[in-house]
Amino acid sequence: MPIDVLYEIGVEEIPAGSVLPALEQLAAGLTAGLAELRLAHGEARTYGTPRRLAVIIEGVQEQQEDAVKEIKGPPAAQALDEQGQPTRAALGFARKQGVEPGDLQRRSDKKGDFMYAVVSQPGRRAAEVLPELLKTLTLGLTFPKTMRWGEGEVRFARPLRWLVALAGEEVMDLEIADIRAGRCSSGHRVLGQSQVEIASPAVYLEALRAQGVIADHRERLRTIIDGAHSKAAECGGLAVLNEKILTEVSFLVEAPRVLAGSFDASYLALPREVIITVMQGHQKYFPVREAKGDAQGDLLPNFLVVSNAPATADAAVLAGNERVLRPRLDDAQFYLEEDMRRPLADRLDDLAQVTFMGGLGTLKDKTVRLGALVHWLAKQLCDLVTMMIGDSKLGELQGIVGGHYARLSGETEATSQAVAEHYLPVGAEDALPQSAAGALLSLADKVDNLAAAFRLGLEPTGSADPQALRRQATGLIRLVRDRGWSVAWPELFSAALALLPEPPTKGQAISTEQVLERLPGFLAQRLEALWDGEGIPYDVARAALATPWTDLVEVSRRAAFLAQLRADEPEAFEQLVTIAERPARIRRPEGVEPGAPVSTALFEFSLEAQLWNLSREVAEGVERALAAEPPAYGQAVAALLTLAEPVHTFFEEIMVMAEDPEVRANRLALMAGLDGLFLPLGDFLKIVRPG
Repeated sequence: MPIDVLYEIGVEEIPAGSVLPALEQLAAGLTAGLAELRLAHGEARTYGTPRRLAVIIEGVQEQQEDAVKEIKGPPAAQALDEQGQPTRAALGFARKQGVEPGDLQRRSDKKGDFMYAVVSQPGRRAAEVLPELLKTLTLGLTFPKTMRWGEGEVRFARPLRWLVALAGEEVMDLEIADIRAGRCSSGHRVLGQSQVEIASPAVYLEALRAQGVIADHRERLRTIIDGAHSKAAECGGLAVLNEKILTEVSFLVEAPRVLAGSFDASYLALPREVIITVMQGHQKYFPVREAKGDAQGDLLPNFLVVSNAPATADAAVLAGNERVLRPRLDDAQFYLEEDMRRPLADRLDDLAQVTFMGGLGTLKDKTVRLGALVHWLAKQLCDLVTMMIGDSKLGELQGIVGGHYARLSGETEATSQAVAEHYLPVGAEDALPQSAAGALLSLADKVDNLAAAFRLGLEPTGSADPQALRRQATGLIRLVRDRGWSVAWPELFSAALALLPEPPTKGQAISTEQVLERLPGFLAQRLEALWDGEGIPYDVARAALATPWTDLVEVSRRAAFLAQLRADEPEAFEQLVTIAERPARIRRPEGVEPGAPVSTALFEFSLEAQLWNLSREVAEGVERALAAEPPAYGQAVAALLTLAEPVHTFFEEIMVMAEDPEVRANRLALMAGLDGLFLPLGDFLKIVRPG
């Protein structure tokens, strides 16, 4: 009969960010391991708290299926003598596999005749074979940081304290780091008992719930969200919830209770983003905003905190958190008052004291370069030298704080918004600038940073990307695509490179030509990563990028079109690939360029002339379609598909590689011309086809 299996690893409090990855490793490893052990099973469900990693696998086969294993042994020539009797090699092989020498079987394969042992493996009970798998998985879990404790050599995120390993109601024979598995878990440190007996996997969640632990992290998350909405409503507002902070908080507690605290309303004069960052980023609190208006509405002088303590401690928990929040808001208020003693415009010269990347001038020099790249922007106001951004705890607000300071300094709303949007987007999912000025300024900044890093030879290698260039390139691509700005990247980066000063160390710089050679591959990697998230197949992406391209917007539209064509009209796409491949596979190995001249005087068959004339008509149609704004890719494909029958007939009746060298060269030139017709859409040799 199928049984449920429970495995729980009890530990000291694990860092919140390490719990989910460990649970995913545990579930994946168990699922794969059960398959190798020939044990069928049902759903695997993981459960995690700061003090436990657990998984329950339903419907595990109680005993393995019997198996027959065929083991290849020595060559027959070595295993049998001239009389066909087993030699020492055969006897040793048979003894090692536990079979009689006479039971060895002779079989042939591509490498010759070999002896095989057919070994029967009777199935064992799941409770007997699982412990070794569980031990291997436990010791193989990876964490950002691990530690040893006591006298042992085992490394884990935090010290192991208990193990629960049940196959149905049976305790499995398992020991790790001198801890023997049993059926006793541990309850909440305050609300429960230190020893909680688990009779079977079926009662695991309820047994822990009775001892103050909500073991299901999904349920804890829902409890926190519901509690936050309820408490915010009591304050007369709505909870401002951050998904990342919610997940983190859910792995900091085992019995979450949401409490509502308050702070002095005078702090609401601070920029909204500063208050939210202080609450969420530092204290893991959730702000409360007014119920009216949109998500960016005014904040209320309240915050929500998730407690892991009993209700009797609510007053002390709130008092302590209010006491901690007050000085953080005081610091932010102090920074604001001190920073605004000087308008932002007066701080421009301060940027001359901040060195830019690799000694390529100062941030003031960079400001001048940005002004050149966005010449219509009157001036660039940077907030990196204010006290608010000098505080590393609030550094993530650069740009946003600058926008507030610009308004307080009397700058126009357009200028203030551009400054606030200067660094957007920061991550792959972050919001994009809403104003044209902010988008241009952000684009110029990212181009300048990339140009400077590549000039210094600092492009990313492997997983190392200290300058966060991948992130900046992704932001650049998202910006131009969002705005539909058709920018030729070689011209844009050439302009940025020309504005850079010479590096202080002689011979340190990489030439402009070298930078422009390296950039396409780097940008292509970022495009592929973005397209993958948009569902564009990797071979379509590589086909679009394998032909010369300079416009990030155009190549993105083209890749998306090809992916959609393959999905919506697979027959047309397949035909397009077939037509493109036939001439390409002949001319490319011969090194004939697409523009090679074709002589009509060397045509020997009317089919050659027909295909040549049609190809010129198609070329004009493709050129017109792609010159439209936006490019009419569908019309280009329709024009190319008219070549299907003529190309097929040509290859059926005419030998391209003729004996006469002039005729052969002329036909290869014709093939080169056909190949060149398809390259504005993509290199279809990159498309992966069945077989």
